[in-house]
Amino acid sequence: IYSLDDPQVNIAILNYTYGTNGIFLPENMPYAVDYLSEERVIADLQKAEEMADFTIVCPHWGTEYSLEANASQQKWARLMEENGADLIIGTHPHVIEPVEMIDNTPVYYSIGNFVNWTSGEGAGVSNRMVGGIACIELRVEKDNLSINHYDVIPIVSHVTSMQNGVTVYRLDEYTDELAGKNEIIKQAPDFSLLYCNELVEKIWGEFMD
Repeated sequence: IYSLDDPQVNIAILNYTYGTNGIFLPENMPYAVDYLSEERVIADLQKAEEMADFTIVCPHWGTEYSLEANASQQKWARLMEENGADLIIGTHPHVIEPVEMIDNTPVYYSIGNFVNWTSGEGAGVSNRMVGGIACIELRVEKDNLSINHYDVIPIVSHVTSMQNGVTVYRLDEYTDELAGKNEIIKQAPDFSLLYCNELVEKIWGEFMD
């Protein structure tokens, strides 16, 4: 947070999911997971508007392994923005998806995997090795809190069979030598540093330029 006079600020973080992958919630714990319910989301956002200076929504949504946001994600993003969300950071697809601005609200449809060693094989597996860190700079001035700058740092999961063998690198610090030693190549022969860079350019290139 970038502050001119360092006032106290309150940030609300709301989380929702489209589902629980077939896992049933304990009947005595209805509070354990918040589902994407229009009535619930709107009510929570309105409450956050009253209590917080800035509201972040982290939805678990979208289509696994799709590099594009689907219609449902776009619908929910619009509804969240219209009801007070200041920032939306999505997960679940396990691959990166575009970032767009809806009015004054940045929407990261999916930041992909952070630490990952997928069990999949073949086409598309390399996509799962690339993720991102959303970087948000907030400007605080008197009673106003706003986004001064937003960006993303691309990352790559590097995996080996050694103990504690999964490491996360910034993509701009990853090398051809490391990529050649990444054991994901056994599952995805097309994996390479070039592949990772081309994927980031395809999905986030315009946003990052």
